[in-house]
Amino acid sequence: MIDLLARRSTGTWSLPRRAAAGAGGAVVLAVIVTEGLDTGFWPTGVATVVSGVLAVAGLVVPARWLWRAGTAAVVLSCALSVLTMRLSQRPEHIPGLVEMGALLLLMPRAVRHLGVVRAPVLAAGAWLTAPLVLLRLPGYEYGKVSAYGVPFFALAGVSMVLLGLYVRLLDGAREREREHHLQAQRLEYARELHDFVGHHITAVAAQTKALRFLAATGQPPGARQLDAALARIESAGAEALGAMRAMVGVMRRHQGPPVRPVHGLDDLRTLVATAAGAGPAVTLTVDPTLAVDPPPDHVGAVVHRVVQESLTNVRKHAAGATAVSVDVRRTGGSAPGVAVCVSDDAPGARRRPAPAGHRGVGLTGLGERVAALGGKLQAGPRPGPGWQLHAEIPLAAVAPPGPG
Repeated sequence: MIDLLARRSTGTWSLPRRAAAGAGGAVVLAVIVTEGLDTGFWPTGVATVVSGVLAVAGLVVPARWLWRAGTAAVVLSCALSVLTMRLSQRPEHIPGLVEMGALLLLMPRAVRHLGVVRAPVLAAGAWLTAPLVLLRLPGYEYGKVSAYGVPFFALAGVSMVLLGLYVRLLDGAREREREHHLQAQRLEYARELHDFVGHHITAVAAQTKALRFLAATGQPPGARQLDAALARIESAGAEALGAMRAMVGVMRRHQGPPVRPVHGLDDLRTLVATAAGAGPAVTLTVDPTLAVDPPPDHVGAVVHRVVQESLTNVRKHAAGATAVSVDVRRTGGSAPGVAVCVSDDAPGARRRPAPAGHRGVGLTGLGERVAALGGKLQAGPRPGPGWQLHAEIPLAAVAPPGPG
């Protein structure tokens, strides 16, 4: 709840959510302007509007700008309150309630995001500045302010600090759980690396031994036979090298979960059958040329992962879907590859799992897997009802080495 306003409208937000955020912002701005007009004195009215907007901005800006925006809001609000106390023109009804509420909400956000030095400074400043807003009222209101305001702000300050600490602890627990999960993935990946690449290396070794055996028996292979054998060795070695570089490149990334080379195109029918048994009907279309000339193992593994994640998202987020289509085909052109398209017919807008600060999970992790092989992934509403995910992976997929 603390950072609800801080979630900026990105491409993952649906149109209704953007409209709701815009309407909420307009209402808040209208209340701030109304409070400024209530002062009856245009200089303090303008200052009230600016101070209120700046206080709300402390809840909206990204966390990396929180210290600057929050400090500016606290300083301006405190200065305006002290100055208004010396003026004869004061607001009689609403001295800046939005500003005061924003300052209180600034406390848990500061405790959550800032360091051990800045967090208490900004939280204490906001706590002390918030009640000063009530001192902008006429002097005869001070009795009521002291009677009701002091207990309220004391309780509110303690509650906001505790709320910020609680959310900060939750963030730390989630981050530790995420790191533990990624580490477990990397360890599993390392165990599988030997078996996966070893398949290609074994083929190279076997064909090399066969050639040496023929040479040792006094029956060396002919030119054509030797060229064909060397071509097979070259192909197996290239696939092993490409797969190893792709997997190790992803594994070495700090936030990139490993691409697990466990399943491939041959397992798609089993995957689709399992998904259809637990959800809407699923139809699978696979380009016949992929069966005759299959892609490298690491490309097939990512194709399987794309379909698996898409079907999982359909079960989680497309309650009204009645049919799902999975299409896998080869793409031509100068850079041949494999295209995967998964679409459903769920009516209405649906939430998609791409929360900020949770990279490597859901669609974000899937995009990293595809990008690691030089491909691209797009997901979003399709024409008419439903959602569509489209991924393209080049057949010559070799990920760049990770940062060393």
